[in-house]
Amino acid sequence: MARNPFEIFGLTPALVGELSEKELFAVLKTMYRSLLKTFHPDTVGKRKEKANARAVELNLAFEALDLEKNQGSFRKYRKDYLLTHPAAAHRNALLLQDKLYSQLAKEERLAEGFWSFLAQGAGSETSVYREGDEGPPGLSARNVLLGLQDVAIKNNVRHASWLLGSNYKNIEINSQGELWIRAVGRKEFYRSHNTFLLGCVPKEALDVTMLLERCPPSRIFKSPAVFDFNPYALPQVSVLNLISQDNFKKNLLTHLHPLLLERSYLFSLNRPEYRSTGLIRLEGIIIKMDPLPGSYSSDLKRMEDEDLGRSQKEGLAPDEDQVGKEDRARREI
Repeated sequence: MARNPFEIFGLTPALVGELSEKELFAVLKTMYRSLLKTFHPDTVGKRKEKANARAVELNLAFEALDLEKNQGSFRKYRKDYLLTHPAAAHRNALLLQDKLYSQLAKEERLAEGFWSFLAQGAGSETSVYREGDEGPPGLSARNVLLGLQDVAIKNNVRHASWLLGSNYKNIEINSQGELWIRAVGRKEFYRSHNTFLLGCVPKEALDVTMLLERCPPSRIFKSPAVFDFNPYALPQVSVLNLISQDNFKKNLLTHLHPLLLERSYLFSLNRPEYRSTGLIRLEGIIIKMDPLPGSYSSDLKRMEDEDLGRSQKEGLAPDEDQVGKEDRARREI
């Protein structure tokens, strides 16, 4: 075929490049039927030879561009037609680029709005879970004990972790929605009043280590003997369990689930820290989730109330039986 089929139908390169395959084929079918009627022998009068030649040309062109029967031929002629008209291809590329930038801008506005919604709840006074309150926008959970792997410790002292023991921490959320944390290397839980859980990002989605904040290496543990024993354990740059707001919105917000999920990164906001630095905290990778029918923290609180009443009744100091309270609470779990 001497001429490109699209040229035979009189379509411009700009139109061929702008329309989708289905839209372009719909236009071709409409033009083909209309042109065949125009060059039909009954309508052309004395110009039958030219009309027959034109009809044959249209039939061959449509056969080459029949998307339903020959997709490969359609795409080949379309590509060739655009390559022979670089100006049209360039205009089409600019149009696609503008559409892409417009879509990215929409996604950025959507992410900004969603983040503002989360941050507003986390930054308010109501963001601390209270009894009978489902809490602000974000992750709300009850009666669960989480086992997490600390990402920063795993990265910073991976060669010395056997000296430190496990880089394992616990987060307990009791029936009142109170957050209790047992940090790495600690024996006891402490109540966290300012931590707001945002949600989880599946580990398979991406590796967040490259997105975390970094600082010069330092002795992040109280005992310097670890690094004195193994000086190569200290990395050139220390990774922190913190991520900037921009990195979080750009790379993680679209993967965020308002659920607790195993094998997922758990993110949170610490209100004073967020107000001063604008950084989001990575609590760790959830590697274990257990139901909590009766939590240590809630039972301990109940024991404290009971012992306080008993102490006031018997005239004892409230702190005299602290060890006994903790032992009873653990036995009742």
